[in-house]
Amino acid sequence: MRKIDDTGRRILGTIGRRRFLQGASLLGLGLAVTVGCREEKESPLTTLDGTIDRGSDGALRYGPGEPYAVRTDLAEALAGREGRRRSLIVFHHFADFRIVDEESPLRSEWVDLCEPAISTGAFRPQESLSLQAATAMVSQANRIERSPVTGRGVDFALHTGNAADNAQYNELRWFIDLMDGVPVRPDAGAPGYEGVQKESPAEAYGELLEEAQAPFLPEAIRYPWFAAAGNRDVLAQGTFPPNADAQMLVVGSVKVIEVGADVRQEACSDPTKLLGTEESSRSVLGDADTVTRSIGADEGRRLLTRKEWVEEHFKSQPTPGPVGHGLSAENRQNGTAYYVLELEHVVLIVLDSTNPGGFSAGSIDAAQFAWLEGWLQALSSRYTDSEGRLVTTQAADRLIIVASHHTSAAMNNPFPDPETQGERFRGPQLEELLHRFPNVVLHVAGHGLEHRLTPKPSPLGGAGGYWEVSTGSPLDYPMQSRLLELVDNGGGSLSVFSTVYDTAPPINPGDASDPTPDDGVNQLLLAGVARQVGMRDGQLTPTASGFAASDRNAELLVAAPFEIPPPAARRVSRRAVLGLSS
Repeated sequence: MRKIDDTGRRILGTIGRRRFLQGASLLGLGLAVTVGCREEKESPLTTLDGTIDRGSDGALRYGPGEPYAVRTDLAEALAGREGRRRSLIVFHHFADFRIVDEESPLRSEWVDLCEPAISTGAFRPQESLSLQAATAMVSQANRIERSPVTGRGVDFALHTGNAADNAQYNELRWFIDLMDGVPVRPDAGAPGYEGVQKESPAEAYGELLEEAQAPFLPEAIRYPWFAAAGNRDVLAQGTFPPNADAQMLVVGSVKVIEVGADVRQEACSDPTKLLGTEESSRSVLGDADTVTRSIGADEGRRLLTRKEWVEEHFKSQPTPGPVGHGLSAENRQNGTAYYVLELEHVVLIVLDSTNPGGFSAGSIDAAQFAWLEGWLQALSSRYTDSEGRLVTTQAADRLIIVASHHTSAAMNNPFPDPETQGERFRGPQLEELLHRFPNVVLHVAGHGLEHRLTPKPSPLGGAGGYWEVSTGSPLDYPMQSRLLELVDNGGGSLSVFSTVYDTAPPINPGDASDPTPDDGVNQLLLAGVARQVGMRDGQLTPTASGFAASDRNAELLVAAPFEIPPPAARRVSRRAVLGLSS
């Protein structure tokens, strides 16, 4: 193992297609000289009003708005529904903020060298600006206070997991404080940048890496917000359960900058070699070709258990609230992260799809799966049992929205819980269960870093089924989120309106106004630079970001499972249904 110091700092010589780590600042190669010109200093409110895309010259540009695509995969679009629409719920869907401590000793940026790639997220050139990118998304959500379809005000915001990048305490605290509008200090360890990049990835902003460490005051979100757990929230590097060896490494003062070909080949051919054991640490740190540097140790980097992740959500401001952000006293006591939120005619069931046995793919434990079925039964006056028999009850019908970090396709992790060794339920089993309950109309998720609108038709044919909606990340170009609205069309159908919006900064970062000017940091300018850098990421695959129009702004038709009575109130509450615990 070789060490480097601050005066003779060495950078990773190569890192796959990521030329940023080779000292080649792509924003200094003439690609970003033209950053787009327009009289407006603000981005369009949503992509209905205007879009931002990359032109043939490699520069961002404004484009025309994108209307709703009417999706009739699951139900007909009946004439006259526009005049009958009645809004039931409106919420912002955030996914994968991935607030990253880019200086952390536990990160493995060198994994990006693997061919074929086993990860496209081990390193991003814009990752030192993750907090600024996230707060810019919150700023834009604050501008979008009501539905562009019905005018109904936003009820809440939902973040479907991977708020943190590496299950670290400081990353989660940054996320919670950012949402609450509490001052944040992006730096960790010793003062100043101690990551793997040799120079700014944006030549026009030569001090970018240092400026990214400056504390600032984020703009608090204006709506109640709720949280789901993701694999990166409770698994180190989103992959392996925290253990003593990983804890010792993450709070230490040694950061791996480069590994030799043999260690890299071993890890690339068998990713289980990265599972944070003492053996894997010895393999990396004991190799003669491994290059490390000394950095500032920081106890704030400690890895969190799921119970600690839950507890931290109760250390939050009462406004915008609610304290706990959906998690209950029962979650707090048991260390579980699945819960129910009840509105007037809509119930949101939030699942915990992270497998404590490790690996990024998800699945659901047996106890939670049974809990989910119990709630579905309690919210449905008719459903099909596991034998295919129709069941009718006296339950008060509610429309059901299910939320999880993983999509059904990403729930393919069979590994048992290391403590219980119990069965894990995967995507096909979840879909089979949800299809038995016609009151389920929507499943929202993240994880894939992409926009996708996927119909889940009833396996029995005819009317029925639900939509699965996944949303991209503010850390990955195109840096967008969604507004979702569920409306009753009358006449036997519902519509889910998906409205995508861009992050707050205009395409020219220098035009960004500072929402909190007293802190001396224009976080929206820095977020604008992050977008400029991110769109030139050498590993970016535009087609993987949900660029199809039908995956962005759309009206998603679905059959109404029962007649929806007029709403009596608009409140978010937590109460038991038919005596069931939340």
